[in-house]
Amino acid sequence: MEAKAPSAPPPLFAQVESALRERILDNKLVAGDKLPSESELEREFGVSRITVRQALSSLHASGFIQKINGKGSFVTRPNELPRLGGLTGFYEHMRAQGREAHGRTLSVRQVAASAQIAEALGVSPGTPLTAVAILRLVDGKPLAVGTTYGPPSLIKALVDEDAEANDMMTMLEGRLGFRLRSTHIEASAVRAGKARGRQLDVPESAPLLRIRFTPHDVSDQPLCYSEMYFRADQFSYKAVIKR
Repeated sequence: MEAKAPSAPPPLFAQVESALRERILDNKLVAGDKLPSESELEREFGVSRITVRQALSSLHASGFIQKINGKGSFVTRPNELPRLGGLTGFYEHMRAQGREAHGRTLSVRQVAASAQIAEALGVSPGTPLTAVAILRLVDGKPLAVGTTYGPPSLIKALVDEDAEANDMMTMLEGRLGFRLRSTHIEASAVRAGKARGRQLDVPESAPLLRIRFTPHDVSDQPLCYSEMYFRADQFSYKAVIKR
């Protein structure tokens, strides 16, 4: 068997950028804080001045910092990112803030249910499903990308009801007549990777918030399964749990 060559490490500037971004996301650096000078960053990371400048330029392009001539670079990531209190109204939530939100269909394809999706939907692995992938944009910039899996007839109905402009939960209840009982949700942090990094215009090493959710009807039957990836620099998920 031919040995597989090890993957090359990220460029030095990407490593510096990732380290600084993590400090901001972890609130070790907050809005208004001044970053160390270029010479200090050179010494800290053991890289050249041009590498530091590439890293800072990338952070600036991503909206994490602002460069002020003669003063340095300052964190601009807002303390309050767009928050979604539930997964029932992404577009509605964004539009209520005065932001322009819409989707772009990337693909509609036939797939066989993986073990994970089959478990979520209560079907056998290999069951034929339809998957629709949609890129969600806010103010013209990509904020999230995700795929919804379900029975072909249901996914076709969602697409026909204009899934690019309407929230799935809204369509399920308001347009397709389903009564929802609950939504099963799982959230975790993941790396963007090459494909999603390209779709969301972020580095491969950028952190994303992955949210998997499955709406259930009043008889507790799962309707469909969605897996969404949100830019961590532009979005946060907030929930209130009551007992």
